[in-house]
Amino acid sequence: MSEPKRRRVELRVGIFVVVALIIGGTLAFVIGNQQSMFKSKNDYHAIFDDVGGLRAGNTVRIAGVSVGSVDSVMFRDDGRVEVHFRIVEDAARLIRGNPGDEDATDDEGRVMERSAAVIGSKGMLGDRLIDITVGDGRLPTWDPAQPLPTSEEGDLFAMVEGVAGDVQEVVDNLKQATDPLGDPAFGNDIRETAHNLARLTGMLAGGDGLVQRLMTDPSTADDVEETLANIRATSNELRRTARSARAITEEVERGDGTAHTLIYGQEGKEALENIGRASGELAQLLGDVRTGDGTVHDLIYEDAADEMVANLTQASEDIAAVTGEIRAGRGTIGGLVMDPSIYEDVKRLVGDLERNEILRALVRYSIRRDDSRGDADVTPVAEE
Repeated sequence: MSEPKRRRVELRVGIFVVVALIIGGTLAFVIGNQQSMFKSKNDYHAIFDDVGGLRAGNTVRIAGVSVGSVDSVMFRDDGRVEVHFRIVEDAARLIRGNPGDEDATDDEGRVMERSAAVIGSKGMLGDRLIDITVGDGRLPTWDPAQPLPTSEEGDLFAMVEGVAGDVQEVVDNLKQATDPLGDPAFGNDIRETAHNLARLTGMLAGGDGLVQRLMTDPSTADDVEETLANIRATSNELRRTARSARAITEEVERGDGTAHTLIYGQEGKEALENIGRASGELAQLLGDVRTGDGTVHDLIYEDAADEMVANLTQASEDIAAVTGEIRAGRGTIGGLVMDPSIYEDVKRLVGDLERNEILRALVRYSIRRDDSRGDADVTPVAEE
């Protein structure tokens, strides 16, 4: 093959390869921009006041999931923008609502939210897209022939304007907060405060106060640390006491002892009622004693109490005198108690009486005579 002919063949092959690459790249680009191009789709449209740069081929999402793409963007006669887009049939069932009814409610009077189209963005500086909210499942599927309701809530520009407003408000607040810093009087106050602070720190460093000792004297620091340790120990003890008290109250509440019965049972109620009745009776008794004219009243409030005390005092003095006489051995009882010889004589006398038959017979005779005399004194009751 001659050289010119070979070059023509290579040129044709190169042209063919370039054209094939261009066609393949174009197809790849087109196919990449088409979401689910082999699935069945439903056509929808919505009318916006401002689409913010939305164009054909941009993505359509439902609940953040890409489900279709924008077909066309065109102006209407009234100056608004009408956008046509296609959504896969599987996701179209999520677009719900009643056209012309924004306040549909359920049986309980709650508003059922219908789907709405919102102009969104992929990131802060990304391409524009359409976000569609999911409608209430109790509403019917949206009629594709009707324009889909729109909302401006997701507009990036509105969001940026809101953020800018917030930033401006923050700047204004900072300005108001920093304006006093330029006041000469404020600067003088700051210098005076710094001067006083320097004097205070100098006094702390060279003085003899508690703070200086706390910073330089180890013993003072140890005392403070010991005090804090005691406070912690006391706090721990209080916590243990509180836990014990809580355990006791829980045991009283759940247990079946006397305390539980008195607090939660019928017996406690009866005991309180008995105590109340006893208190009432005691109060009534004390009132009767205070206002009555009985013996107890006389003993407490009248002169009879003084007389009784005087009599008891005299009787105790008499008993003390008699006891002294007996202890001294005076009189018959004193002799019997204190003189052993009298005890021996009485003992011998009783023994002689037991051994003397005549005396025993005399005693028995006296007893029988007394018994017969007692029977004679009894008067028999006559029968009717």
